Amino acid sequence: MNITKSGPFLIYQQIADWIVQQISSGTWPEHYQLPSELDLAAQLQVSRGTVRKAIADLTKKGVLISIHGRGTFVSSRTLEQPLADQLIAISEDLIQKGIPFETRVIESGLTTPSKEIASLLSDEEVPIFYIKRVRSINSKPIVVLENYVVTQFCQGIERIDFEKERLFNTLEKTYGIEIGWGWRTFQAKAAPAEIAELLLGIDCEPLMFMEQLVYQKNGLPIEYSNVWLKGDSFRLSAVVKRDKALTTDQLSSLNLINLVKDS
Repeated sequence: MNITKSGPFLIYQQIADWIVQQISSGTWPEHYQLPSELDLAAQLQVSRGTVRKAIADLTKKGVLISIHGRGTFVSSRTLEQPLADQLIAISEDLIQKGIPFETRVIESGLTTPSKEIASLLSDEEVPIFYIKRVRSINSKPIVVLENYVVTQFCQGIERIDFEKERLFNTLEKTYGIEIGWGWRTFQAKAAPAEIAELLLGIDCEPLMFMEQLVYQKNGLPIEYSNVWLKGDSFRLSAVVKRDKALTTDQLSSLNLINLVKDS
C-alpha cells in the first residue's frame, strides 16, 4: 500500500480504506485475525497510533471486531448471534455491521396471549402488546419476529410506528425501561405455513427458531418473542477457550455421567 502523506485524505482514513479493500477482495475473509498494530504499522510505515485510529473507526462501524485478550478480527457479514454474550437485538447486530434493512409490520395491537406466554410474562391479567414483523435485506426477507410486551411498563406502545422505530430502543429510550438480561433457545424447526410463506414462499422448510424471554434489571419480565430466521442468513457463534486438557479420570467421570443421563 502506498500512503499519500500530503494529499487531502487523512492517513488513518487511507489505512481504513485499505483494510476494507483487503476484506472485500477476500484477502482477509470473515473471522480473519488482523496482524498486530505494531506489525501493521511497520508494514505500512506509519505510527502505531495511526493504525489504532483506523482500526477503532472500522470497529465502530462494525467492519472489525476486537476481543479483549484475543485481538482484532474481520466481522461476519452474515447475521450472527453470540451464544453467550451481550443481549443484542437482531436490528442492533445489523446496524453494527452496517447492513441496511427494512421492516414491515404484519400485525400489531393489544391482545390476550396463550396461557403459556401469559404465565411467562405476568402473574396478573395485564394487557399484552403483540407485534409481528418481517425484516428484509435488499428486499429479501430474512427474519420474522413475534414479540409480546408487558404494557404495564409502557402505556401507549401500541401507537408507535414500528416500521420506523425499534422495539428495544423504544423500551429503553422512550419508556426508560432498564433491560437487564434474558435467555434464548435455538433449534432447527419446520415453520408454520404462514411463517414459511413470509420467509420462503413454501411450506415445511426447516428454519432456525429462536425463543427469547427478556427481563428488566429489577427482575420483572418485559418481553417474550418467537423469532424465525432463514438458515442461509443466520448462524451462531461463540468464543471458546481451552484452559487445560482433561485427565483420563475426568473423561471417565464425564462418560459415566452421560451414561446415567441416557439411561
